[in-house]
Amino acid sequence: MRISHVSCKGSTREPAPGALRLLVMKLYRFRYSPYARKVQMLLDLLGAAYELVEVPYEDRNELAQLTGGHILVPVLVTAEGRAIVESRSICEHLLAGPAGARLVPSPLQGPIWAYADFCDGPLEDVMFRISSPAVRDSWSKPGERALYVLIKERKFGPGCVDAWLAEQPKLVARARHLLAPTLETLALQPFLFGDQPSLADAALYGNCVMIEASDARLLAQLSPALGPYLRRLEARAASGKAG
Repeated sequence: MRISHVSCKGSTREPAPGALRLLVMKLYRFRYSPYARKVQMLLDLLGAAYELVEVPYEDRNELAQLTGGHILVPVLVTAEGRAIVESRSICEHLLAGPAGARLVPSPLQGPIWAYADFCDGPLEDVMFRISSPAVRDSWSKPGERALYVLIKERKFGPGCVDAWLAEQPKLVARARHLLAPTLETLALQPFLFGDQPSLADAALYGNCVMIEASDARLLAQLSPALGPYLRRLEARAASGKAG
């Protein structure tokens, strides 16, 4: 249950004197981050109240202040003011209570977490390469585009984003191969582990919405079934009937 959307610098106005101030979680994200979008979907499936903060790509001072120097997303700040970094740690925190059992039901904890780790690892490694050229081109400021490319090139080498654009058909084919068993499952049931969504669906959602947020045409290339799957999961989260 998102109660407000805080854009740009993530600042909020002080409440009027005597007004009720809600103590809710804050999720700091980039719109295309698969890890942040996974956490966001998990919050929605849990029906949690939270504020969404879109971090300015060139200004991560607030993140650094909250975390003591960590400037990557997602970051979840709890209602008590604790900053949690790394998406898996955030998911573990959110799923620790009784409500979390709906999204990691027994005895499926092992395969559900294993699929989520597959999404965060081998699948994300291909999917982010597919989306990166479009993400780069989406930045409105030259400095943002340059910083985005610099960060990628520091890890993957000079010219990597252009190389991924040239290799995009091969990368799409690789992603389709990785997703083939998933798509067979989703052709038979609405969600990965049956009639109810789980952490696994939130993890797959994060990767797919990364592709969609960069270029919706790329998602259709992976599979025409993925778009309806995303809408189905979003509808379930919005209905408050995640389990």
